[in-house]
Amino acid sequence: MTLTAREVGVWARDYAFAARMHVRSTIDPSPPRPLGMPGARVHCVLIQGVVERWPFMEPLGRRLAAAGHAVHFVPELGRHLLPVREAAVLVGEAVDRVAAAHPHAQLVLVGHSKGGLSGKRLLIDRALEPELPQPVGLVALATPFAGSSRARLLRNAAIREFDPTDERLLALAAERSADLRIRVVLPDIDPHIPDNQIPEGIRGVRLRANGHFRPLATAEAGRAVLAAIDELTR
Repeated sequence: MTLTAREVGVWARDYAFAARMHVRSTIDPSPPRPLGMPGARVHCVLIQGVVERWPFMEPLGRRLAAAGHAVHFVPELGRHLLPVREAAVLVGEAVDRVAAAHPHAQLVLVGHSKGGLSGKRLLIDRALEPELPQPVGLVALATPFAGSSRARLLRNAAIREFDPTDERLLALAAERSADLRIRVVLPDIDPHIPDNQIPEGIRGVRLRANGHFRPLATAEAGRAVLAAIDELTR
């Protein structure tokens, strides 16, 4: 695996942030509490990425709540090591709970990295069951919709699912029915997903900020996610 000097710096800062979040997740295993006002018009379900527990999403969640949205997490995912399809089932159960408690709210999925893949899977599957609660859309931050060339270098099965040649990933990419309800936010440089691109047919923006994890806590990424939520719920 070859890294440029700039990527090394991005990687170091990224891992410093991730290490802090992992330590926090270990020291404080308490379950999350919803953020924001229960009566908000938009309720966001935040989906963490692979090997991440729900606290990774909390900095972004606080920005969304400060903007007037209600925010919910999916702690049942643990470190999100399940295959995408199985993880989407747990996300669906979280959506059902939020919809039951707030039947008049608009529901938006916000996924980081693998969380975006699980979110897309849920949008597609839910469209086949119109009697179930339907999220209006998905905002995907740093999501490898086309996979990552570096995934094939790792033996972890949860990471290998991001191999660009993985049949599950290719099948999900080929399903385009939910694309109009997806918005993508990508870092300028993502050392975990080199050359990550906004998929054809999906609207998105690229940040000035770098890193795979750190954008979860930056004001720039927060603004981009909020703009995407506003567009989806307009």
